[in-house]
Amino acid sequence: MFVDITVENFQQALIQASMSKTVVIFFHADQVPECQPMRAQVEQLIGADNGQVDLARVDVADPQLQSLAMQLGLQALPALVAFKDGQPVDMLEGPQDDAALNTFLKPYLPDEAAQLLDQAKQMLGMDPQAAYGLLQQARVLNDSAAIRLTLAETALALNKLEETRQLLDTIGMADQDSQYQHVLARLELAEEAADSPELRELEQKLAATPDSLELKEELAVQYFQAGRQEEALQLLIEILQRDLSFGEAKKHLLDMLTSMGADPVASRYRRKLYSMLY
Repeated sequence: MFVDITVENFQQALIQASMSKTVVIFFHADQVPECQPMRAQVEQLIGADNGQVDLARVDVADPQLQSLAMQLGLQALPALVAFKDGQPVDMLEGPQDDAALNTFLKPYLPDEAAQLLDQAKQMLGMDPQAAYGLLQQARVLNDSAAIRLTLAETALALNKLEETRQLLDTIGMADQDSQYQHVLARLELAEEAADSPELRELEQKLAATPDSLELKEELAVQYFQAGRQEEALQLLIEILQRDLSFGEAKKHLLDMLTSMGADPVASRYRRKLYSMLY
C-alpha cells in the first residue's frame, strides 16, 4: 500500500502500521530533482498491492513534517527509512541506482517464490490449471515443502493422481501438517475410485489379448478419466505406433494433451507424438 503521510495520519499510517508490517518511508521534496525518478523506482520495487510492506511518502517541504526528518538525522534527499515496531531499523540517503535500492529493500520484501505461492493459493479454487503453472514457476525458484504440498493439492484438483502421490512422497515427517493430511485423504479416496471393477475388468481383457488396439483405446480413455494420465497417454502412443489412423486414438491423445496444458508429462508425450508425425 502507498500512503502520503500527513500530520493527521502519521500515528496510524506510520507508527501503528509498523507494528504489524514493515513501513518504508520515502522522504522527498519537489526542489530536489532526483526525488521523482527514485520515487518511481521505489514504487515499482515495492508494488502497490504488497501486503507485507507499506510505502509511506513524506514531503519534507511541508513544515509540519520536517521535524520527522530532523529527528531521524537525515542529511540528504531523497532518503529511505525502514520502520518496524515503531522504530527505524535501516536508512539509505541520497540518489541510488536500482542495485542499491534492491539491496536495501530485499530484506523487507517477500521473495518471488512466496509471491507466486500466494497467487496460486488464491487462484486454486477458480483456475487450478493457472495455479499449477504458477506453482511450477515457484518450485524452480524454491523447492520448498510448502510449494510442493500446494502443488500436490493443485495436481489433485486437476485429477493428476500419479503426480499427487509422487509429490506427497517428497514431504518429510516434519512438514506433514493438516494440509498434507487433507490432501492425502482426498488422494486415497480418488485412488480407490480410480481402481474400479470396470477398470480391472478392462485390464484383465487386455492382458488376455495384449494386441487389441480397441481395448487399449477404451482403457486409455478410462485411465484418463480416473486420473491415471500417464498410463492413458502411453497406451495411446502404443496404438499410434502400430497404426496412426486407428479409431479416435489420435484425437483422444490430442484432447488429453490439450487439457493437461504445460504439464511436463504432457510435454514429453507431445514430443513423442510429433516424432511419429514428422
